[in-house]
Amino acid sequence: MASLKCPDEVLHFPNHMSIEISYGNALSYSKCKIYDPKIMSQGFVWHQIVVQHNTTMGLGIEGRNEILKSLYEAIEGEEFYPVAYRRGRLEDRFLVRQCQPALDKLFAQNLRIFTSNGEPIQIQVQFNVAEFKYGQISPINQITKALNKLYDRMESIDGEEGILNLTRFDQNSELFDVIVNLGNRSVLGRIFDLIYRNDERFRSINGIVLRDNGITAMSPFKLFSGVEFSVLDLRDNNIQSYIQLNRDLENIKADELKLLGNPVTKSANYPECLRPILKNFKMLDGIPTENLSKDYRPPTSGAMEGKSRGYKIEWSNKADVNKFEKSNHWHAFMIPDPEETYTKEEIMDYFFLTVTTTCSDIYPCYYKYANGEHQFMVRQCFDQIKYLVENCNLEIKVPRFVAPPPPTQSTTDFSPQLVMDTTLIYYLLMDISPFKKGQVEPMECIEKALNRRFSAMDRMLNLNNFQATEGLENIIINLSSPKILSRVLMQASRKFLSTCIEIRLTHNKILSANFPKILALMGNLKALDLGNNWIHSLDDVKELAVLGITSLRLDGNPLCNDFAFSGEYIKAVKKIFTDLTKLDGIAITAKDNLSSPKNFLCDVAGYDFVEEFITRYCKAFENDRYGLKELYSDKSILSINCSFNLDKMTPQIMKRISKYSQRSRNLKTMKEPSETRFFTYVGSKEIMRVIMDLPPITYDMLSLCTDCTMFQDNMVVITVNGVYLDQAPSIVETDILMAFTRTFILKPIKRKMGSLKCATLYRIVNDQYCIYNPTSTQTKIAFKYFKNMEGAKKDDLTIADKEALLVMFQETTLLKSIWCTRCLEEANWDFAKALEIFIQLCEKKEIPDAALR
Repeated sequence: MASLKCPDEVLHFPNHMSIEISYGNALSYSKCKIYDPKIMSQGFVWHQIVVQHNTTMGLGIEGRNEILKSLYEAIEGEEFYPVAYRRGRLEDRFLVRQCQPALDKLFAQNLRIFTSNGEPIQIQVQFNVAEFKYGQISPINQITKALNKLYDRMESIDGEEGILNLTRFDQNSELFDVIVNLGNRSVLGRIFDLIYRNDERFRSINGIVLRDNGITAMSPFKLFSGVEFSVLDLRDNNIQSYIQLNRDLENIKADELKLLGNPVTKSANYPECLRPILKNFKMLDGIPTENLSKDYRPPTSGAMEGKSRGYKIEWSNKADVNKFEKSNHWHAFMIPDPEETYTKEEIMDYFFLTVTTTCSDIYPCYYKYANGEHQFMVRQCFDQIKYLVENCNLEIKVPRFVAPPPPTQSTTDFSPQLVMDTTLIYYLLMDISPFKKGQVEPMECIEKALNRRFSAMDRMLNLNNFQATEGLENIIINLSSPKILSRVLMQASRKFLSTCIEIRLTHNKILSANFPKILALMGNLKALDLGNNWIHSLDDVKELAVLGITSLRLDGNPLCNDFAFSGEYIKAVKKIFTDLTKLDGIAITAKDNLSSPKNFLCDVAGYDFVEEFITRYCKAFENDRYGLKELYSDKSILSINCSFNLDKMTPQIMKRISKYSQRSRNLKTMKEPSETRFFTYVGSKEIMRVIMDLPPITYDMLSLCTDCTMFQDNMVVITVNGVYLDQAPSIVETDILMAFTRTFILKPIKRKMGSLKCATLYRIVNDQYCIYNPTSTQTKIAFKYFKNMEGAKKDDLTIADKEALLVMFQETTLLKSIWCTRCLEEANWDFAKALEIFIQLCEKKEIPDAALR
């Protein structure tokens, strides 16, 4: 009996079929410039590239990045997606496929790449190491999945919706096993092409954030010529040539272009060198282009390089700090962190939690991480330094959240617990350098930043993420400190007075904004944006009500979590800010008639889940209620509350209403509270008995409003309200219009289901069903329009969905794309039916050899 041949290596991937590597039929090439071109005609195989670094690159992430950088430089201009990159002591390995142009360039260089210091590294190409099969990982499919996920999570920046955030795109979870380098022009072009060809999604994109992607050139952006964006964020990339940048963005328009963190901004004639394209943008890095002048220069670091190390203050000699009470020199904070466990932002957050608001303002300057220490300098804040030395013992407490203790029957608080069990010990170097003219001065920096952030055209002061303002690189302006925030606002109020009508303060970690006297100096202030800060209560902003502002934004703050429904939130805010006409960008149409959002999602990632669940549940409730049995478990709970009532009710209508009222768990109508237990239905059998006994209904699907107040891995909470028709049992009776609210609490009971092991099975653990009279508005518009559910379902397939189906069908059948399209279109894009059509064609021998790849 012949033995089965085992693969030499098996690579496993979550949610994808494994790749079995066998070297028996592989052809290896090294140190050569030619190869057999017939090999590349075998499209359904994997090739392996072996980088023989022989430990010269090190085993850390830096070594891998250096190798990839060298590889992408060698194949610049060609698409290249390494899959399953594995590090080794002497060599690194990864798989590729369908990349002949890139491999040709590697062979042209004798299969050698060169590091940044010119050191050569040999590579080996092993052709045909594994068969490509349907269900295995596909780089383009993974990119498409990552984009679809980000489409559903598009952000709002400065009040503009539809911002596609591709920051550090390669770090998306879908790309864990695929390397996607946006620094490669062809890869970036492929991503832009996928975005542009997705018509349905592209229409909703108002801006693109491409921050920190290693981008060197924007030539692929020419695809978007003529499109006008609200923001184009290219910060923290590697764009160096202003000549090329001017050429690439010649026909691109946006309200704001962001370039900070690119080498091009260090050019001696920046931003004057961008003059040819500045007409296409209203703002450059938060500065109105009208304010940019020829003598603009980015600030130099100005860091003190003094030879004197200063006088060291630590716990053992902390009393010596009093010697420097009258000093006007710079003092340095030195915070040891040899492993660089904490980032600059984290260090600053923890530091400002330690300082006191009763002492002088403190402005850390010239931060850097060097010699295993976080270092920054301060001056003219001796009382604050003394407090940190004598009261805090030169220690910074590091907060962290831990999981709550295991739940018990008496547990009421399931939120994470805050602990501060880690301490950073630091020391000071006093009088490290004398202050010199031209070095950082806080008030001067704030003044210049305010000038750059004010748009005279819009009469708007944009202080969003104030720390990112050009000119504040060497100083920390911490607006989470009420004292510093009040100082900045006072300076702005005195400067702009009645000229300013709107202030934006998002993403500043603000805890409180009760400064009505300061902002009152701006006599025409009408709009205030405090979104995405750390405001925990309306009490922290209520004093601003005296300003009479008409537009306020608070979403993205912890206080929003205090309200279960958007309507409650709007009413609570309107009760304080009585002059509001717009809240969180939503118009308040009339007094006591607030236009809350039709749908609220605490996490946009839940959009597809909520839509699918509500649509399917309502459809089943109308046509096949017994099919709902699988959604309930033996521990599920259903409660019904009915307060529906009509002024004139016939015996027939009363009989129909009693179907609800006799099961109603309404405390007001019960003689004894203990009776409520008889109207709580537990278990799927009892729940289905009740549901099956309720009258037949028809939902007005367009009236449904949905709130998803929790969307987490362990629980989903959905509340839906709207109207339906209680259908008349005979032709002599009429349908009854009823309003309802229904809250579902769902929990996952089984994961990794389905053929791809990525589905999750949910059960309804609590179902609260309330029936009541519709409002006059609901009655007026009920069933005015009808939603074609079948048509809607058919239209759900986007271009991206069809492309994914086409790729899957092509990889399954080995047909050329035109034949795949024919089968799928004939099956109305039903994958299973398309496979049946393919099988039928094969059986009839109607597929020619030319149709196969």
